[in-house]
Amino acid sequence: MSVYVTTYEIIGAHELADDYYARIDAAREAQWAFVIEIGGVSFRPGHNGGVQSLFFGTLPTGWREVGRDRERIEARPRKGSKIGKELAARIAALPCAPQSHELASAYGYNPKEWAIDGGRIYFPTDLRTEFPERRTFLRLPRFANDGFEPDEALLRALPESQFMLAVELHNAEAKRLREGGAE
Repeated sequence: MSVYVTTYEIIGAHELADDYYARIDAAREAQWAFVIEIGGVSFRPGHNGGVQSLFFGTLPTGWREVGRDRERIEARPRKGSKIGKELAARIAALPCAPQSHELASAYGYNPKEWAIDGGRIYFPTDLRTEFPERRTFLRLPRFANDGFEPDEALLRALPESQFMLAVELHNAEAKRLREGGAE
């Protein structure tokens, strides 16, 4: 099967996207609160939107090192210890951020088959830009007979060049603001 990715801008039912991003923000807030409480400096998100591992300056009790990144220790709970088991249970109880397929499904994308081409599996992705205006995009893997008919009142197909321009404009403004360009 030949798969091609089509970019859509969300132009209707913005509340679906707003709810999706609010759930991401709430999950990340809870995850960061845990990281700070434990004494971590960062974390690696898991593929499921949860916490995969934490980063520390020094390895605390109950954790096992699984890697290093820029002089930070990447660690997971040592499940052979009581402390490690408690930490693992707390991580498992943290909320997971929703995945892009949930947003895509809310806008009607739900093919019966996986989008596979040449041994590669394609998944929906999303992106929200905030500058110069808030815009939300869905990038959907399309293929013959996928059964998806986008509602033109909700989604507008965009050429890749327009999507990239929106990203570039957002990045330029974000950089300007980061470097003290706020008025």
